Amino acid sequence: MDQVDWAAVELAAGELRLWLFRGDAEGAAITRPDNGDPAASLAAMLIPRLAPGAAIDVIAAGWPGTAPARVPCPPPRPADAVVLDPRLTLHRLPGLMQDRPADLIGVQTTRIAGHLARHPEFDGVLCLPGGQSAWAHVSAGEIVSFRGFLTGELLSALTASTPDEESAGFAEAVQDTLSRPAGLAGELSSLRARLAMEEMTPPAAYARMAGLLIGAELAAARPWWLGQSVTVIGAGWLADRYAEALVTQGVNPARADPTRALLDGFRAARRGL
Repeated sequence: MDQVDWAAVELAAGELRLWLFRGDAEGAAITRPDNGDPAASLAAMLIPRLAPGAAIDVIAAGWPGTAPARVPCPPPRPADAVVLDPRLTLHRLPGLMQDRPADLIGVQTTRIAGHLARHPEFDGVLCLPGGQSAWAHVSAGEIVSFRGFLTGELLSALTASTPDEESAGFAEAVQDTLSRPAGLAGELSSLRARLAMEEMTPPAAYARMAGLLIGAELAAARPWWLGQSVTVIGAGWLADRYAEALVTQGVNPARADPTRALLDGFRAARRGL
């Protein structure tokens, strides 16, 4: 078996994603449920892939029990190493915390670090869509402030539908919430009723619900994007909608791939060991 130099793992939504590295080159991602015991799941994934007698470092993002770094700060360095097994030494990457407003983000921190490693002169705002989205203000190589939102989780809780290419009505819904934020809860109730009465298709209802919720997020996150250079680190339907929503407000965001940003964050952490 070819020996790997090091490994990286992301723990998110109850799943481990593992990459094996030779130098800076990564292999294909390997996934597995964490089964409530991420250390045991990681060992089961990784140890059979090691050459006999080999021992390697593992960089981990989103690992439970890792104390976050307080902003403002540069991308945080790994916490103290943990020996999971004589063959595996775990280097956990901290998330971020702030006091006002009180907030925490986890694995998205590694994507922020990766974007800064690739674009060290970046000065502006990073938008990271997901179950918990995040807006991070970055300047002079430091994460100055951030704000997290549960928009993705709320959208999943409101409908069992999943998005397809349908986005008709999305931009209008964004503007509706920005113009009349007090009506958000009522508009969501009406949409769910129309869906139940089969007056709308599930993709159309999903797109409009997403527009209402993302519009509310844009209103609350205005200090993070108004007049700023914005990059959306995300891929897929939801990230496309964030970019579309920003365009409706006169912001033309750049785009960055979330997996590349994550892997760049792992590489930067590895160089700092």
